[in-house]
Amino acid sequence: GNTIKEGKGLPDLSKSDVFSVQLSIPSQVKDKEFVLFIEKITRHKQILLSFEEIYELEKIREHRIVTNTEFKKKFIDLGIIEQIGRTRGAKYILSHQYYAHKDKTGVYTRFKGLSRDQSKELILNHLKKNSKGFMKDFKDVLQDMEQKNIKNLLQELKKTGKVVHIGTKRAGYWILKESN
Repeated sequence: GNTIKEGKGLPDLSKSDVFSVQLSIPSQVKDKEFVLFIEKITRHKQILLSFEEIYELEKIREHRIVTNTEFKKKFIDLGIIEQIGRTRGAKYILSHQYYAHKDKTGVYTRFKGLSRDQSKELILNHLKKNSKGFMKDFKDVLQDMEQKNIKNLLQELKKTGKVVHIGTKRAGYWILKESN
């Protein structure tokens, strides 16, 4: 189980059958920084991670969604991973600490996505520049966001008196509310 610790990626079990397990491990080190980061945390917190836990982290590093709840809490407590989104749609990524350690904080920001406030800010900026905005515009602005979530943001902005909807539900558009 040392190969993942050395950052060599997940073992390949594709050549196995019912009677034997053939384990091929990618020999090139995929991410030395990942290994150093894990070592730094385990040293600092004075804990050991099992093969299963390291395997799980490697899957997250390769940007797969993790499902193993018993490790999730431990990893979050250790500051190795962070949760994006809530409950059912939750995804887990390596923490900001990891990307800072790798000097790749921009990658972290991309994976983390925009906060609600940042998304609202983008909507308001669009309206300031273009005087009005249709749903199709906001879908271009917030490409990773579902339409219903964009609608929620617009409703929140409407409730706080920042924007106004004009026209019908289907063909309408949004404008900034005139400040008194």
